[in-house]
This record gives sequence, C-alpha cells and structure tokens, in this order.
Amino acid sequence: MRKPEKIIPIILAAGSSQALPFPKALAPFVRKTALEIAVENCSFLGRSLVVLGSDAERILAGVPKSAQVVTNRRWREGQLRSLQAALETMGGDAAFLIYPVDHALIKRNTVKLLVWAFRTRAASQEIVMPRHKGAYGHPVIVSAAVRSEFFDARTAREVIYRASERIRVLNVRTSSIFEDFHTPESYQECLRKFRARK
Repeated sequence: MRKPEKIIPIILAAGSSQALPFPKALAPFVRKTALEIAVENCSFLGRSLVVLGSDAERILAGVPKSAQVVTNRRWREGQLRSLQAALETMGGDAAFLIYPVDHALIKRNTVKLLVWAFRTRAASQEIVMPRHKGAYGHPVIVSAAVRSEFFDARTAREVIYRASERIRVLNVRTSSIFEDFHTPESYQECLRKFRARK
C-alpha cells in the first residue's frame, strides 16, 4: 500500500467574469456562493488554496476563513499562470487537486471518489480525472511528480493529456464535472439544476 500523498486543493478563481453581473466566485447558489461550495467540497482534504486575480479585492471578503488566498497579478495570461502561482506557494512534495470555481454543481462525494481513485491508483498513474459518458471534466488530481511540467508548458491541458498511460480515469454518474457557467444564460441553467436537486 502506497504512502498517502497529501493533496492540496487549488481553486481557480482568477479569471474575468465580464459577461456576468458578479465575479464567478461570488455567483449565488441559494445560500452559498460558487467559491463557498468549492471550498466546502474540498474541506476534508485540509486547507484550500484559492487563486484570485480579476476582481480580487471584491472577492476577498467572500473567501471562507478556512482557505488560503494566492493572488495572481498576471491573471490575464490565463489559467495556467494561476495554477503556477498556486504551485509556487505550496510545498513541492504534495499532490494537488485542480478545481475551477465555476463548476458549482460538483458535489463533495465526487471529490471523495476522485481522492479514493488517486489513493488506490497504479504506480504508473500520476493523474486522476473524472469522465461522464465519454466526456472528461474536473476536478483533476495530479501527483507531485508531474508538478515541474506545468512550468514548461503552454497550457495545463498539454500536461494532463501528454501521456494517456499515466492517467487513471474515473467514470462518474454526474455531468456536473463539465457543467460550468460563463454567461447569464449558463449561470441560470446551473442555478436551475442546483435548485432542482435540493
């Protein structure tokens, strides 16, 4: 049995939300924000790193006290730069879970299943990602062994899909792994689904 690697959740909330009347992190879902949902879903792993960039000052007051904030001043360079900012903050021997804040329909149980898959993966497998009906999504868990590759890549996707043999795929029963929001219409659709399951 392998020694369990520490897994640090990285919640990516630095991107611009120009099409919405609020930053994605503060998008309301009944009594919680998208950011609060993400932090709570990962709380069993310990402290989350929340990466802020665009609208950082506005979002800061809404960051749960249990999370640590990382500010990416170069957020305009894209999601990979936010991930790099988080990796620069954390220790080099920990695995990390990549969680975009706009995936508000993800449930804690899905995160727990991914952690189980990561803890029980084969020695050659360094990445665990969920799949639903043939489509991949988030969160993705990455071993510390892959960390350095994110500093030499153009996109995070390039690293994740570099070698299929090092990926453990976890088939899940929920489409929440790829349902995000970036427009008023997609937000309303996510909110409708969120309310419908309560």
